[in-house]
Order: sequence, then structure tokens, then C-alpha cells
Amino acid sequence: MPWQPLNKYCWDFWFVYKEPNLHVFYLQANRLACAYIAERRHNLSSIGHAILTDFGWQESLQDPALARREGHWDDVSIWTGSIIEKEGCYYMFYTARCSQAKFVLTAHERRQPQNIGVAQSDNLLVWQRTSASKENPIIPNPGLGSEFDGVSWRDPYVIKDATDGQFYAFICACPSDAPTDAGGAVAYAISLDLEDWQTQPYRVLYVSPEFYYLEVPQVFWRKQPNCWRLYLLFSPYWNRFFERRDPKGTYYVRSLPIKDRGQITYDHIPWEQKSATLLSNGLYGGKFANPEEENPVFFGFQLEDEAGHFVGGICDPQWAIFNDDGTIGLCNSKPHSN
Repeated sequence: MPWQPLNKYCWDFWFVYKEPNLHVFYLQANRLACAYIAERRHNLSSIGHAILTDFGWQESLQDPALARREGHWDDVSIWTGSIIEKEGCYYMFYTARCSQAKFVLTAHERRQPQNIGVAQSDNLLVWQRTSASKENPIIPNPGLGSEFDGVSWRDPYVIKDATDGQFYAFICACPSDAPTDAGGAVAYAISLDLEDWQTQPYRVLYVSPEFYYLEVPQVFWRKQPNCWRLYLLFSPYWNRFFERRDPKGTYYVRSLPIKDRGQITYDHIPWEQKSATLLSNGLYGGKFANPEEENPVFFGFQLEDEAGHFVGGICDPQWAIFNDDGTIGLCNSKPHSN
């Protein structure tokens, strides 16, 4: 059975490791506040925190870790993000919206623009917005005048590149000229210090030929014999008016073998010209806790049951096997090291 925080809905999550514990941060919403209607959770979400112990996940007493702020640009609810450590300080990037923002009409829906902020902590328990993010988003939505739709700008996944030392925030977006059933993109912004981020135009890592919305990305490199590969994990989101038959779960795409990753920029990754591969059928928002390990552990959450009701939570762990051709398999027990 999936782990669930007490009396809360739980869905998208992300990890950070602080010796000696693995920490998970996740979107949560009080079930009673939602009147036990799961779809209401999206506008009532905050960020929860738990630690992996010998007895399973244990909720932190500091709850929520981050919540909306009345009268600010992030006063509606807090959505998905990620955490990165720099010089002993942890930075949590997150998605939010403003109640005063005008609604924007897209091919699928009418919604308020999403923006990205950041909070920091030295202990993963107490979080404060950085000075740059208190009054305005740190990575603002590029808006209708850009190549994107002016709404989708969410789920930042931040890494530090080992070759150039810069920080990259990978962000789910939709191009303004995308068709109604494809074209979802992962764009990115660049920073030297996690505080000052490039202004427009933003660059694009990947555009999907299959899905209109991409969510909860994870981007990482894997070293293989004589080459590197870049991987992108994501879950495609289906709008109720444009339902698809594809399995709902976690997918991935991978690059062709790259000899020298230092010679490749993220907007020129040579992706394999294949359909996205389904990594886990039924487990949404999947991520590896430490994707650089030989057999990293994988977690996801069950999006819905057989009757179509939302489930959520965090599943039992699975372990990845990276094959020589770049494909990934999952198993229920940790493989023996070679």
C-alpha cells in the first residue's frame, strides 16, 4: 500500500538527501478542507515534509514546509518544485499563482499564469523566501508575448551541471503554436548562483511529439561505457476534454550516446527519434531518489484506482536497471552489484 500523510491528500513529490537521511517533500491538501473531494486539492495545496526511517516515511513536525502567502504573488496555492544544495544551504524552487492575475485562454483551458519562486533553509525544516523571491517570482512566466502560451510554467527541476558549473532550472511549458494534442515542452533557465536567473528568451530542452502537457520532470546524466546519455523523466497530463488512450504513468526519453557532454548544450541534445518509453504504468510523477547511483531507487504515486478515483501517496520502492542500450527496467528488489 502507498504511504499517505495523516488525513491529507498527497501527490507530486521530490527528494533531497541530507546525511544521514533521505527527505521527501510533497504536495498535500487537507482532506476535510477539500470536503473529501480530491479534485479540490489543487487550489488548497501546500508542501509537506517527511523523512525515511527504518519504520518507513515519518512526517515532519514542521508542517507545512511551505504554504501560500496572502497578498503576494504566490497567494493561491503552492505547486511542484525541487531542492538543490549549495554551500550548506538548501534552495527549494516551487510553482505558484497569484489570485489577482488575469486568466489566459489556451487551447485546453482558461487559467492563471504559473510562476516560479524559491525559498531557502539550512536544516530542511524552516524555510524562508529569498530576498529576490519575496515580492516577485524569481523565474517569471514569459507571458503571451513569448513563444509560450502564457500559462504553463511549472514544476522546476534544478540541477548543477558538472561541466560548466552553472545551474539549470528545467521547467514544463507549452509553446504558443502547439497543436491541441502534442507539443508539450521542457524549457530551461540558467543561473550562476541560484539567485539571478537569465531573462527571456528561455531555451528549450525537449518538445514532445506525443503529449500536450508534460509534468514533474527529472533530468539527469548517466555514464555508460565510452559515452554519456541524458535522460528526461516526466508524466504526461491529460485534460478531461482531450482524453487519450495512452497509459497514465511515468515516461522517459533518452539521448543518443554522447562522447563529450561538455561539447553539447541543452538546447541541442541529440534525442533518440523514438516515442517516449513508459517506465511505470499507473505510477505518476515518478522520480529516482539519486539517479546517478548504479541502481537508483524509484518512487511514484498511484494516480487513480480502477474506478477512476484519485489515490496519491508514495509507493513502495523499486530499483532501476540501466541497460547497455540506454533503456531502463524496474524491479521490486535491489539488484546485486556486479
